[in-house]
Amino acid sequence: MVVLVTGGTGFIGGHLVNKLVAAGHKVWVPVRKVSKIEFLPSHGVKIREVDLLDFGRVKKLMKGIDVVLHLASIRGRGWSFKDEEVHRVNVDITENLLRASSPERVKHFIYVSSVSLYGHPNGGPIDEDYPIAPVTRYGRTKYESERLVGEFHRKKGLPTTIIRPVITYGPRDTWGMIPKMITLINSKRYLPVGGGENRVHLIYIDDLIKGLMLIITNQAVEGKTYILAGEEPININKLVKIISSALNRKVPHARIPIWFACITGYLMKISYRLFSIDKEPLVTLDKIDVMCRDRFFNIKRGKEELGFTPRIGYEEGIKKTMDWLKVAKLI
Repeated sequence: MVVLVTGGTGFIGGHLVNKLVAAGHKVWVPVRKVSKIEFLPSHGVKIREVDLLDFGRVKKLMKGIDVVLHLASIRGRGWSFKDEEVHRVNVDITENLLRASSPERVKHFIYVSSVSLYGHPNGGPIDEDYPIAPVTRYGRTKYESERLVGEFHRKKGLPTTIIRPVITYGPRDTWGMIPKMITLINSKRYLPVGGGENRVHLIYIDDLIKGLMLIITNQAVEGKTYILAGEEPININKLVKIISSALNRKVPHARIPIWFACITGYLMKISYRLFSIDKEPLVTLDKIDVMCRDRFFNIKRGKEELGFTPRIGYEEGIKKTMDWLKVAKLI
């Protein structure tokens, strides 16, 4: 089977490409001139330099493709990108790929979305039918793309599936939540915010990839949406304890009030915009939301319909992530 993976040079995409090749699939990965390809396997992959915003080139690229796994996007806030750029990458590319995917040729179009489109819910468990209310431009563009995917499925008969992963971590992740926490705690710059009893729900990279592999050739999942998350959430205090213990580092007992952190994040946002600083601030309202809001998800649908069973617990996953960061000399 020939599988097209967009975002194949990224953290999640790179792991996915390696797994697909190991499973015997032929994989095509569209890249840009600046893309780093060092983590892609040396065989079983066809690398194509393609501008995915150019529909003519996308149409040519899609010839001979059986399955599309669309992961490419500007993640998070994409601090240095303008709104128009985020929309072009996160929405317009999705539309080009959908338009170039003929239902007679493409057996499955899998769109990797995000739980960020739920906005700022408090508590849980949040399932696939929970109200959509994105509050960030990333969440809004993911929702726009989901609507396009649904439209092509209903009106064109294109076999599609939407996946909403939670925050993913593991080896080769260099700037996500867990490596940032590890780096801050290791350098003794981590400052606890709020009470820390709120829960965050993560998934280790191997579990996410297994979930995606369960979907590729499964015709029963067409037109459906699945949340993929770890077996259970974890509260921030426990997460910090696991990391600090593994690093043999102490975390300050004093805590920053959430209201103070929010004011700081807001002021940093204004000042960075005012002085046209492209670098992401150390404190942002999004980071505060992730670290301080109680939020967890329900993966019952994935378990019952896919046989999805996450295996990697937080202690094991964090150790594997930390070991890789050490080998890469990032901590």
